[in-house]
Amino acid sequence: MIKIRFSQSFVANNSPTRIYFGEDNGGPVTPKIELAMECGFVWLSPAALVQQTTPAWQAPPVAREFVFSVQILPLISAEINKPWRNGLTENQQIYCAFGGIKPISQACELHWLTKMSQQQSDTVLNWRGSMALLGTERTVHWSPPTLLGIEKQQQWQGVARPIAREMGFYYGPSPLEYICVWQNHPRKGLVILRLDEPQTAHATPLTLRFGTPQKICYWGHGGGNIRGWDDIPVINRKISIEPQLRTSYFMQPTITCKRVSDDLDIIISSFNSSHSRSQFAATCSINFCSRIDYERALNQLLKITVNGYVFYTFVEQPSSSLKFGQHSYSATGRSRFAELAAPFTKATNFTNSTPKTFAGLLTDLVANTGWTINNQMLDYPVPALAYSHQNKTPAEAVKACAEALGAMLQVNDDTKVITVVPKWPVMPWDTQNAVCDVIINDSVILEHSSDQLTNPDANVVFVRGEQQGVAANVKRSGTLADSYANDVIDKLMTDAKACRQRGSCELANAGNKEQSTLRTKIMDDLPPIKPGMLVGIRYGSDIYKATCESCAITATVNQSTGAITVNQRFVLLKNA
Repeated sequence: MIKIRFSQSFVANNSPTRIYFGEDNGGPVTPKIELAMECGFVWLSPAALVQQTTPAWQAPPVAREFVFSVQILPLISAEINKPWRNGLTENQQIYCAFGGIKPISQACELHWLTKMSQQQSDTVLNWRGSMALLGTERTVHWSPPTLLGIEKQQQWQGVARPIAREMGFYYGPSPLEYICVWQNHPRKGLVILRLDEPQTAHATPLTLRFGTPQKICYWGHGGGNIRGWDDIPVINRKISIEPQLRTSYFMQPTITCKRVSDDLDIIISSFNSSHSRSQFAATCSINFCSRIDYERALNQLLKITVNGYVFYTFVEQPSSSLKFGQHSYSATGRSRFAELAAPFTKATNFTNSTPKTFAGLLTDLVANTGWTINNQMLDYPVPALAYSHQNKTPAEAVKACAEALGAMLQVNDDTKVITVVPKWPVMPWDTQNAVCDVIINDSVILEHSSDQLTNPDANVVFVRGEQQGVAANVKRSGTLADSYANDVIDKLMTDAKACRQRGSCELANAGNKEQSTLRTKIMDDLPPIKPGMLVGIRYGSDIYKATCESCAITATVNQSTGAITVNQRFVLLKNA
């Protein structure tokens, strides 16, 4: 720091007053300033350009047209910082940021007066003014007379071989129609005319007339690619239901209950349903969670869904139990087909006053009830006044007619369809080559027990009707027919078809049986087993085949945890 002291006054003639520091001669001294400069340049060069050329040569140009577009951009930015300090070595720093000149783009369009489709050429040139050329990108299309080279990328779908083919096959019985053929029709070929007697022609020329041969028409199957009387069988392939074999099964059981009349939810804690081949309706039992649900369900039709499978039941006989700190409400009932039985329908008398078939007779029994019949048995004629019953409801009458023919009832409560099927869909001695309805592997079987049933053996049975009936001996094929079963007498045995079906059922019931009881779960690929199904049990490579006699389904809800448990238990019968 420099201190300046003034000891005497000085009269200034001019303002401002200048003070010079220098030599004795009084002249000013110009200090020498040493400058230093440090420069740093940073260039922002773009990435290396890629040159892509797709040449296609064809012909010399006829006309040429160029369009140039040039653009030079100014310097982006420049910044200089220069701090100075007197008396010391001066330092100067300059920071320069150059943006350069952006690439200039050139586009050329060349139009050629040739017959070829390629008539355009584009050229794109990129450079940086006076700087070194960093990259060039061109796209040039040529059309010389001789094709030198071409690059193509094509995707197509060949039509040499058909990818898909749709064909239609007609099968099933062909409709009947009148087929007419000529009788004694002359064969195609040379015709020889012999004129043995002379005849005087009254007119010329002589005209010969050949009459149309006589035709014979009959009612039969039409022709075509098959012979006239042939019939094409109906394709009916049966595929067994078989659950997958897994190391573990994850299930989420569900159970819901609704009142059919108004779709009101009913809360229940358990549901049981059992059905056998000798019953026309399943028997059910229900436990309700509260008295309110119990009162809402009295004398109502309920729709119960267990794991997605629907069951219908009438609440017919309610019951309640009251204890200290514990109340329970339950009820029993039957499935929906019970609406054709007492007490929902009164018993009546019936006689067929006109000739009917067996299927027509069953249809008359359920007329005006909303139910329909699906007969899977061999139909046959029933003469007038051959059948009658007294004091029977429609459900009891249909069941009695089915049992007379050796059949059972399979009822669809949802569609209200009664299907009449054989009690033994496959004879117990002929199950080796039969296709099962359901095949169960040992991984889904929770319990299995078996026992023996002893019955008299028989290989022939005598079946006959009554006043308008027929009589027949029905024997098991491949046997000596020397062991008779009890005779069968029924008013519906009016045709040999009826006797054969009833006799086959009696022979299937005869002999020792092996009865097996199994317990499994109900899953998506394992539906509830129904009576009459042919069930196969797979043990390794062997399949044990038997007919389902009865089944029972149980669904319970744990009161403390709310866990739902669903099981099904069924009984199978086969020849021992």
